[in-house]
Parts: sequence; C-alpha cells; structure tokens
Amino acid sequence: MKTTTFLLDDGLARRDRFGAVNPPIYHASTFTFPTLQAFLEAMAGRGEGYLYSREGNPTVRALEDKLAVLEGADACLCTASGMAAITAAILAVVQAGDHVLVVESCYGPVRRFLHEVMAGLGITATFFHPETDDITPLLRSRTRLVYLESPGSLSFHILDLARLCAQAHRHGALVITDNSWATPLYQQPHRFGSDIVVHSGTKYIAGHSDVLLGVITTTRKDLYTRLKTVATLLGATLGPAEAYLALRGLRTLPLRLARHQENGLAVARWLQSHPKVRRVLHPGLPTFPRHELATRQMQGWSGLFGVELHPPASPEQRHAFVNALRHFGIGVSWGGYESLILPLYTEDPAVAAHYARLGLSNDGYRLSVGLEDGDDLIADLEAALTHYEPDDGREGTMDDTR
Repeated sequence: MKTTTFLLDDGLARRDRFGAVNPPIYHASTFTFPTLQAFLEAMAGRGEGYLYSREGNPTVRALEDKLAVLEGADACLCTASGMAAITAAILAVVQAGDHVLVVESCYGPVRRFLHEVMAGLGITATFFHPETDDITPLLRSRTRLVYLESPGSLSFHILDLARLCAQAHRHGALVITDNSWATPLYQQPHRFGSDIVVHSGTKYIAGHSDVLLGVITTTRKDLYTRLKTVATLLGATLGPAEAYLALRGLRTLPLRLARHQENGLAVARWLQSHPKVRRVLHPGLPTFPRHELATRQMQGWSGLFGVELHPPASPEQRHAFVNALRHFGIGVSWGGYESLILPLYTEDPAVAAHYARLGLSNDGYRLSVGLEDGDDLIADLEAALTHYEPDDGREGTMDDTR
C-alpha cells in the first residue's frame, strides 16, 4: 500500500462508526464490560478491550498503530509531549549507577533533564561531539544507554547511525534516536539499529501548531512492555482529542513535507548566495558536512535549518533584521504550517559555551520554513536584510564554510 493511501485510512473500521469518514474521539476515562469474565481478562492484560484511558484508548491506539508501521517498528506509544516520550524512554532503560552517553547536539531540554533530574537519581551522563565516529573509548562499564539525534535540531549535525548503533550494541548498550527532524517518512532509525526511536510529534507529525504529542517506537517487545509500564505510571498519556488531531495531521504529512522540503531548499539556496550570509546549515545542500551520508540515511529534507550572518556593526542590527520580518514569526518550536525564526543570540556564558562546542555563534538563526509561498519568504528575508549591516560596513563576502 502506498504511504499516502495508508495515512488516509485512519485505522478504525468504518463499519463500527456508521460510515463516518472521520474516526470518533473516544472521550472516555473509563470503560465498562458486559461480564465479570471480560473485566477480569482486561485486568489481566488479555483481550482487545480497554480498561482506563491512561492505559489505552481506541483513538490513541489508531494513531499508535499507524506510527509503528511508518517507523518500521513493532510497537508504538504516544505520550502527552515530546519530552514525555524522551524522559519515559530514558527512565525505562536506566537505573541508579548507570551511565548515559549523549550526543552534544541533542535537544536542549534533554541536557537539562539529565543534569537536573537524572543526576539526582544516581545516573551520570557525558556528552560527545557529533562529529565523533568512534564512541567506543567513551563507553564505560556501566554505560547502559547511548542517546542520539540526527540531524540535530540546532546544529543539524549528521550522525552515522549504523556505525554508532553497532558500537553501542557491541558494548551491550541500548540506543535511543530522536527522529523528529526527518519524521518516519524521510528516515527510519530502526533500520540502522536503533532500539528505541522518539519524536516530538508536536512538530511535523501533527503539523498544525495546535497539539503537544510525543512518540516512542521500538522493535523489541520486551522493551515495549517496560516502556508502556513507565509511561503509564508517569501519567504521560496522550489524550484522545490530541490523538484525533494528530491523525488528521498524518493525512497530509507527505504533502506538507514535500512543500517544507521545496520551500526550505529554495530559501537555503538563496541565503547561501547572499553576501551578508556567512554560512547556511542545511543537510540538503551539497556543501553541508556529511551531505553524502545524509543522502544515504534519509529520503528527503524537512524545512528546518540554520543560517549564520556576518557579525553585525552593532547589536541593534540583530533586532533590526529580526523585527523587519513579516512572514517569519519570532518563536520556539518548528514543523508547523507557519514560518518561524529563532535567534541564537545569548548572554548566558554556559549556553554560549555549548553553542561554541557545536560551532554556532551569536549571529546564528534557526529557520523553520513553513507552507507559505516560497518567493514570499525569500522576499521577506531580502527586505529584512536591508536593515542589517556587517561590522565593517561591507556587504559581506562568500565563505568556504558554506
């Protein structure tokens, strides 16, 4: 079955809903049973019935079944947010005394969770540079988990997933990979050995900036049992209304991603030729580091990438550029229909040091290119850049880092 056809089929038989095109939202906290035997089987985890929506819901299940197939997994759990998925997955596989090895370019709140929560539970974490191809020397006797993200959602580093997964498995460690940037349509980390894949489904999967959604998939039934237990006991459950919105988003995911890809590449190529731009960080550009590896691992490009301008003549120039934008909203998150810009400027020394380790600077910006007309987005950036001057008054020069 073609992907688009599969996504249009919501997974709940229409005969059970009187022919309605859209699936019902099962707004029910609890479910009743016709007999005591049916109730006892549900309590024992047998049968197809539902007991309590924190543990399972028909609308949520329809979404989970779809995402499992798309990701090439045996099972899927949906949670109330991307961080709920990430934290539940980590907590499910580590315990006090364990060590976690994490790529430096991971999502920022993951770093905070490991430093501010897991450290207090006796779990240590160290970070490795995303250009590291051999993590074997960094693995410790108690390294239980290797956490990857490719491409990174800020620096867009590409990891060699197959190589890193193989090294982790030889050591006896599990691998979690964040696949939010590419979505299951453009990358399937399970193919390269990842034991668990997580997503912030808030981004491209839901796609309309109106729902928080986390996704966990796995190819191992033993891990699924543990993941399900931890997520359920944490109360990290996705609601049926949110699942319905995500099912709606999945129907247009192939179309939206194609447009994000088209617009993103067009904007990135235009920026790459602009004299005030120092470099563009887009994995789809042939000049991007490890572009060849990216083309082997992924089947396409989303619309999230970075751009770094030449240093400004004054700090006010940053404000002038960003404030002049009309089609790019200033905000966090990404993957929705709307275009956004996230300035990387920071006065926090710790954040600045982290950016420096990733090769980023205060003159960097993250662009989430949306579904607007691509020419309009380019014109918006072109007009805004007229308000920006490099530090020596030049129009800027081409740079071999592109």
